[in-house]
Amino acid sequence: MLSLLLWAQLSVAQPAADSNYSTPALRGLVESVARNNHRAPAELRAYSSHIETEVSMLIRDSLGREHSAEVEQMASTGHWDRGGAYDIHVIGYRSQSVGFPYSTLNIVRGWTVPSLYGERLALGAYFMRARRSSDTLVSVHPFAPDRNAYYSFSGGDTIATLNAGGRRIPIVRIHVEPRALAPTNLYTFLGDIDVDADAKQIVRMRGQIIPFQEHPSLGSRIARAALGVTAAAYIEFVNSEIGGKYWLPTFQRTEFQASVAIFGQARPVFRIVSNIGDINVDESGVSGDTTEHRRVSVTWAPGDSIDRYTAWTNEIGVQSSAVHSDDFADLAPDAWKNTGPPRLELFPTSTSRILRFNRVEGLYLGVAPTVDFRSLAPGLQVGAFGGWAFSEKTARGGGFVHYDRGDNRYGARVERELASTNDFVLPLSEDPGFGALVGSIDNYDYVDRSTALFSFTRTLGSVSTGLLTLQAGLGRDHPEVKRLNRGLFGSSDFLPNRGVLGGSYATALGDLEFHPNVTGDYVTPGIGGHLHHEVATGDLNWQRTEVGVAARQYLGPVSLALHADGGVVFGSSALPPQQLFELGGFEQLPGYSYKQFAGDRAALFRGFASYRFNVWKRPIRVGRFYLPGVAPGIATSLQGGWTEISSEAARAAVLALGRDANGAALSTATDGIRATAGGGLTFFGDVLHIGLARPIDHPAPWKFVFGFGAQF
Repeated sequence: MLSLLLWAQLSVAQPAADSNYSTPALRGLVESVARNNHRAPAELRAYSSHIETEVSMLIRDSLGREHSAEVEQMASTGHWDRGGAYDIHVIGYRSQSVGFPYSTLNIVRGWTVPSLYGERLALGAYFMRARRSSDTLVSVHPFAPDRNAYYSFSGGDTIATLNAGGRRIPIVRIHVEPRALAPTNLYTFLGDIDVDADAKQIVRMRGQIIPFQEHPSLGSRIARAALGVTAAAYIEFVNSEIGGKYWLPTFQRTEFQASVAIFGQARPVFRIVSNIGDINVDESGVSGDTTEHRRVSVTWAPGDSIDRYTAWTNEIGVQSSAVHSDDFADLAPDAWKNTGPPRLELFPTSTSRILRFNRVEGLYLGVAPTVDFRSLAPGLQVGAFGGWAFSEKTARGGGFVHYDRGDNRYGARVERELASTNDFVLPLSEDPGFGALVGSIDNYDYVDRSTALFSFTRTLGSVSTGLLTLQAGLGRDHPEVKRLNRGLFGSSDFLPNRGVLGGSYATALGDLEFHPNVTGDYVTPGIGGHLHHEVATGDLNWQRTEVGVAARQYLGPVSLALHADGGVVFGSSALPPQQLFELGGFEQLPGYSYKQFAGDRAALFRGFASYRFNVWKRPIRVGRFYLPGVAPGIATSLQGGWTEISSEAARAAVLALGRDANGAALSTATDGIRATAGGGLTFFGDVLHIGLARPIDHPAPWKFVFGFGAQF
């Protein structure tokens, strides 16, 4: 992923004005700061610090919600001297992950820069590379002696006054932009630098690191255009005054973001956040004095020492979730900005709008152009999408209009879609049909649905805090049947598509999400929830309410997670079967047959608790590849579900879903709670489990289980 991020970010800086400085006064200020920044103050011979770092890999969805798939936390001590040495010694380590036991140490092996003094600026991430002479991205420092060949400067206004150490510190902000001159292997900085106007020292740097390449290769331009690849690397470095003399790092953040438009608007993010404290300055004599960039030296304490470490300042996941990818929205590449000339985007918000495969449509291919009017009509976006289902021989598609104003989004959408009738779907679990195409696995049922809806969405404070969405309009459902028996491979045929009651209706829907980043199924800590209600009247009549709660919490070596959903459907004597709740299968009540249970009332829950032993926590190196520490633990999990058929209308709707060869309903009520409990050992931060599990709703033997995650 990181290779894609760095390769894709071949932006070209815009030419600056004839002068490097917007005013003569700013020129004088920059020259003064440059003199003071050329090297560390003479009295500062060395310093040591304590560093707590989180490195995380996450996905930002199209609404800005972030879902962390992996977090690794390191506690370390740092030691810098003016001879150029910077030593990081790792004394504590722990991780949490979903999916695969992969360590971010395969990408980075160091995570902070010792100071903002000097002529070159390291990015704050030291990469694992075969060529040990080049292990990080290095940019020309905006206050280097050769700065005028690379940068132009503006601003210089006082933005704040700090009170520290008994003195008032005026803070001046300088805006820095690269100049498009001769190509170089160095990178450049685009952003703002806050300086202590009295001491002429750097207080904060925040911006984007840009590859300084004037003419990207033809192959690079073609690949970027074909895939719609955009990427950016950001930094935020904050200094604090130590001992009333020196401005040294206390917070550092380095973040890589990328989008591949052909895969939709989900954006992978690689984030490094460090808090630095317990800074002790050494003013005694140290040999050597350099302004050159030096390699960082990273060493690890013995495994038994790392196992015993418990002095964490933050629980795992807190540092990563305290910031958000939108923090750098003002510095985003043009493709992500909401200002500038109108922009035509040829790629979709989700891959399934242009490419999908299922047993109803077969192969579907489409197009999905969007126009973002940006500065011409701020907040306005218009799009269309459509294509052809080859096996079904049917066209589907639609169009939309969005208008963003402050925290509000107003929209309208007209669409004919093949909608899924699955319930309680996990975030980011959309499958455009790779399982169906390759393995003949299509764990969805479908309805041909046409809708015309108006919508209103309000962000409640921030996307991480909450979202409120209201929709109203017209709809029409039509039943569909499977047209394919198999994909390319697979040993069994596709199941029939389940029954649907056709008809038209007017509908209104409302959704309230609280802390939508927290799902319980990903590693982000906290408590989240959602509430959904919809009502329809016409040929089809129903009301449906869903409520869900999710939580994940870390208490030292203990991990707790919960995800629970429930719902109820009310309707007339002809309750639409597509509005029933259906449970059973891989994600929804594993251990039972596909949609074995159904009803007009349902609940689904998953929870686990694990305790990791304080042994084997240190990461494992196999050749040049790193695995997270084995970190064995014990865990127990409980997962279960319940459905009820509460009326004759619901019973008729369940029968309408389908019958087997003997005429019996494909689905039944659960007749109480169907639940499975398990326990055993977990490894690699709850990524893998091995143990025993059995149903607890009826007598059954224990079964050996092995798999990913902490759910047995």
